[in-house]
Amino acid sequence: MDRIVKKIEEVKDTNNKLVLIIGQPGSGKSKLIHDYSRSTGIPIINFNKIFGEESNNNIDLIETMKAFIKNYNQDVMLLDNKRILYSKNSKIDLLSFLKDLSQDKIIVATWNGKIEDGQLIHIRSKAPDDLIYSVDKEDIHYILC
Repeated sequence: MDRIVKKIEEVKDTNNKLVLIIGQPGSGKSKLIHDYSRSTGIPIINFNKIFGEESNNNIDLIETMKAFIKNYNQDVMLLDNKRILYSKNSKIDLLSFLKDLSQDKIIVATWNGKIEDGQLIHIRSKAPDDLIYSVDKEDIHYILC
């Protein structure tokens, strides 16, 4: 949990306030974010419970989240279970969406994947292919599990 506290302190005065908790399935990403939530009292936003597993109307999802974040009264937002954002029907660019949300709030989000050879990979267990982003390690703030 100290790793999250340290990363939040590092990003709080930057333009990119996104912290990804990156790891393979079963590596402890959700446990880490849940421990932080219990310690701080900050709730975890579970997109799958709010919006369901699939969405055909991605614009509504983006607008709904932007409106939600404007009224969210915590400095830090914790996100877990974001399958709706990368479902087979989704046209949302997951990393861009999270970076966009992090302009006004510190966003701490679990990321099912890894960093390898200058690429940020998001493993999509229920989709035919993974999401792959070219990034410099300095371009994102992250915690590896």
